[in-house]
Amino acid sequence: MIIKRVKTEIFQKEFETRGSHPSLFDCSDENRYIVKHAQQGRNYKHLINELIAAQLAQTLNIPVPEFSLIEINEGILPADYLFACGKPSGLGYGSQFLSGTIRAITNIDTIINITKHKNDEVVEDLIKICAFDIWLRNADRVINNPNLLLQESGKRIRLFAIDHSSIFSELNYNDLEREAAEIPSIGENLVDAVLFQKLYFKYGLFFDKVKQDICTAISALTDKTIYKILNNIPLEWGINSEEKDAIFNFIKTRKYLVKKQFDILLKEIGL
Repeated sequence: MIIKRVKTEIFQKEFETRGSHPSLFDCSDENRYIVKHAQQGRNYKHLINELIAAQLAQTLNIPVPEFSLIEINEGILPADYLFACGKPSGLGYGSQFLSGTIRAITNIDTIINITKHKNDEVVEDLIKICAFDIWLRNADRVINNPNLLLQESGKRIRLFAIDHSSIFSELNYNDLEREAAEIPSIGENLVDAVLFQKLYFKYGLFFDKVKQDICTAISALTDKTIYKILNNIPLEWGINSEEKDAIFNFIKTRKYLVKKQFDILLKEIGL
């Protein structure tokens, strides 16, 4: 997978979010991106995590926005704009704006309402995203902060996963080994009793098939594919070979545990 690089051309605004404070730019490929940056060189880890997660998700056909590496031109930034984490600079990570009608999912009630009507694609997306989060130990997709976007395009409705800066349990890379086999607890993800009991009652056999298929796909991911993804991390982001090895071992160890851990969580909520 070759990661596209584009340049910023027009600054639109900075978003007020918890932690990352991304900025909105129009870029040289004529697309608009939400761009995370290194916060004056203080935080490359959240860019690395985003890039790893996006590549893995696309490889597994889990819906995420298209992404690019963004070369930030500081010369286009307004001199009098007060940036929360310093002016964007260097090489950032950009998520492309989605087409169609887009709505942020703010709680699980929205998902429950959507799935009251037969909507296999949304349910499939949700189950795949849950398995993905269990695999990578995403610490920032929970029932009160799902980090999901709902896209309505024509007659299709899809869920897109966003914001993966907190994968790997927010640990430093050299500390990953100690939690490589840990089971996430209820409350660390979207495996919620009310939501999943409703889904399982309505979609039972389909639910089981999607879960089996995504867990099988994750476990079948080859070492070569994982290494290619890690080798796409830009040198500018300062990751070293020991950290890459730690990430590789974490991803590889956990890919065989996803189904078992998913089933344990479902059992805990009565399924």
